[in-house]
Amino acid sequence: SDITLALEKKGVILAVCSKNNEEDVLECWRENPFNVITEKNIAAYRINWNNKADNICEIAAELNLGMDSFVFIDDNPSERELVKRSLPQVIVPDFPSHPHEFPVFVEKLIEDYFTVYECTETDLKKTASYKANALRKNESAKFVDLDSFIASLNICLTIEYAAEVSIPRIAQMTQKTNQFNLTTRRYTESDLLHMIDGGTDVFCISVRDKFGDSGITGCCIIANDEIDTFLLSCRVLGKGIERVFLAQILVLLKNQGRAKLTAKYIPTAKNAQVINFYEANGFILAGEAPDGSKIYEIDLSSYRYRSDSKYTVIIGGKK
Repeated sequence: SDITLALEKKGVILAVCSKNNEEDVLECWRENPFNVITEKNIAAYRINWNNKADNICEIAAELNLGMDSFVFIDDNPSERELVKRSLPQVIVPDFPSHPHEFPVFVEKLIEDYFTVYECTETDLKKTASYKANALRKNESAKFVDLDSFIASLNICLTIEYAAEVSIPRIAQMTQKTNQFNLTTRRYTESDLLHMIDGGTDVFCISVRDKFGDSGITGCCIIANDEIDTFLLSCRVLGKGIERVFLAQILVLLKNQGRAKLTAKYIPTAKNAQVINFYEANGFILAGEAPDGSKIYEIDLSSYRYRSDSKYTVIIGGKK
């Protein structure tokens, strides 16, 4: 339990998938003073008598995570086999048969799947951020249309040039973000610092609303009048933030006197959802390669953007 709690504090998301009576488990979490891990440390849970594979699917949908983000640890071989067969993308380690093997099992588990070399401020808040997302989903059920729901969230977006404090998080996002990532190029902190020294513009976006602060959740890299990287964390998708982020970057570049911008979509096994993102945001398709890659252009001199009152946007930082 102490090890699990330490992982949670480093940004590893904890979820519970258990066959049990929910009321009994919640009572234990809330009433037993000797518990090391309680409900506050759990981002999502399914405690019932349903199929565990189905429960994992529900947890994935609630947290907006891909199946390949999950490591399923269970001492029941039949449950492990069910998940292996039903959800092949989920990692299912073999649980040790004998108690004396458990310490070695835990050590290898951490080494193989949960090693964190550098912990950013956003990582430290990750569990709270995912729990806040659950509150947002519950809130959305009260509204008949998406625009009204988004307006009710009081979303504030802060867009700024990368600074020393944000570089580690931006590098982390380029290495780990797969779904909403137009080119999926991976960069280290030293890569980004070298690019900035060479004149590349690196922007990041922070998102907060009435339910909490999600921290830095997106970045945009502009190199030689081309969008080298545009990505957004899955935690903030579904609210139009990506559209506003891109539009504000385009306005900023236009105001700097840039006349034209190009962009590229490079397909991967996981980023199909962004295949038409640039077309939907004013870019013109200039070419397409046999591998599905697309090249786009946009004339910034004629670009117009009408600000959206559903969002408060703050432009900060210095190049």
